[in-house]
Amino acid sequence: MKRPIISGQLGRRGGFSLVEVVIALGIITVGVTAVLALFPTALQSGHSAQDETRAAHIAQSVFGSLVAGASSQFTNVRLPLYASPSPAPTPLSINLTTNSGTTPAVTLYADNNGNLFPNSTNAAYAIFLYTNNSVPGFTDPASANAVTVRIAWPANAPAANQTFRDYVRIVSKY
Repeated sequence: MKRPIISGQLGRRGGFSLVEVVIALGIITVGVTAVLALFPTALQSGHSAQDETRAAHIAQSVFGSLVAGASSQFTNVRLPLYASPSPAPTPLSINLTTNSGTTPAVTLYADNNGNLFPNSTNAAYAIFLYTNNSVPGFTDPASANAVTVRIAWPANAPAANQTFRDYVRIVSKY
């Protein structure tokens, strides 16, 4: 006995229909697009973390130089500066007995390696040093100074477009 042929069963062999394939491709496309959308955010977070780490490293380096020189010459503390063509650092003298107020006592620049420069050519970070000789607990203004190191990046951007961090430390002769 022959089976009757039912409409729609002719030629069907267990494959996928065109509608199923289109739906599967749509789901895959949405998933891939979502994953690819995360890359710019991840890259931005990575760059931001690098800048924050470098800023802290540069500030620590500046404070280290200030503290090392303050014990012997508080009015003539030297920071090592690099001139672009010269590989050897030349010192910059800073007087830590002054009060700079809201104007930076010194403006410097640094590259990605933390080397300090007097100009902004090829600089990644701008460094502003503020001094305040009114330090609580110290009666002699010539013996201690609250130094604020502001690290801003990108160095050559307008101030409104920069990200910055302030690091404060009391530097004393003793």
